[in-house]
Amino acid sequence: MAKGMRGTRGRILVAAAACLVLWYAFLVFAYNPFQDQMTFNGANVTVPARWPNATITWDLNPSVVGSNVTTTGGTDIPTTLQNAFTPWNTTQLNGQLLTNLVITRGSNTTLTDPVDNDCNNVISFVPSSSVTFPTGAIAFTEVATVTLAPAEPDTTSGCGYTNATSVPVSFLSNADMVFNPKQSFSTTTPPLANHFDVQSVAAHEFGHALGLDHSGIAHTIMFPFGDTTATGQQRTLAVDDVVGIGFLYPGPNFATATGTMSGKITLDSKGIFASHVVAVDATTGAAVVDGLSNPDGTYKLVGVPPSSYNVLALPLGDPKDVNAVLYTLDDFSGWACGYGENSPPCCDPNNPPNNPNCKGTPVPQPTNYSGKFF
Repeated sequence: MAKGMRGTRGRILVAAAACLVLWYAFLVFAYNPFQDQMTFNGANVTVPARWPNATITWDLNPSVVGSNVTTTGGTDIPTTLQNAFTPWNTTQLNGQLLTNLVITRGSNTTLTDPVDNDCNNVISFVPSSSVTFPTGAIAFTEVATVTLAPAEPDTTSGCGYTNATSVPVSFLSNADMVFNPKQSFSTTTPPLANHFDVQSVAAHEFGHALGLDHSGIAHTIMFPFGDTTATGQQRTLAVDDVVGIGFLYPGPNFATATGTMSGKITLDSKGIFASHVVAVDATTGAAVVDGLSNPDGTYKLVGVPPSSYNVLALPLGDPKDVNAVLYTLDDFSGWACGYGENSPPCCDPNNPPNNPNCKGTPVPQPTNYSGKFF
């Protein structure tokens, strides 16, 4: 059995008038959406990244699929990808559809590598040698966002967006999915021995393309790790996935079908940053919705289904252990600027500013982690 890591590599496209301070762009919500933080009316405002409308189109390079991808005895690649994307806009919660997403396939493309400013969402199975993968990576989705102040036009991404609202927004502008050519994949059910399931991997990566980061609940599609066994076929959305996508693209049922839980995680009267907070169904014992606490220890889980819950809080290691190995936000993949694999931060707190889009004094990056979030 092989195991691997699924993830994102974020790049950010910033309009000139948008001032970003990303160090504390952490989980105000649950189910871990991508978030950006900008200055608005003199205050730092955290905004989740979304597509500007609920219609998303993906393009496929079907002409080149490597010998590491086996379809014999299974479905063809376009069908498999469509099967992977369908749950995101069709899965219901308690009989109610929470989203208004429309996901369609666009045209065929000859592109093999991510291009973060072409406004096309490309899927490739044969990237060029210039595309590098972290050790153990199954696939990644490279996501670009543009953060706009109220009434600000987008002059950076080339996608022609305009923020027509009275509040700051973070728009997804590009999402390219690339499968690792050094891994083996199949489209059969169950997958071939020592092969990753294409549908499961694509379903996970498309969650990133829609704006979701990783979940800490192991049975979700957005859990960051997969394996080559039958149990590694994570083809069905869990509740955490369903409410996450419903939050980003809410249909008329989202507000009435779900509620909100909030609180604060403390130790010795001090807030605990990045504590893993899980809403556990008091009757079934199932982990339903999760998130991470903010720098002051507060958390807010939005989109919780009606039920009775126990709240489980798991700090990422012992915050009192000064000898513990420390981690930074780079250990949490998926942040749009500076938190992906081998990606430099937008603002260096030891030498500000190192980016013309980072205005003012950067907030120091938190380093008080003593456990990894797997």
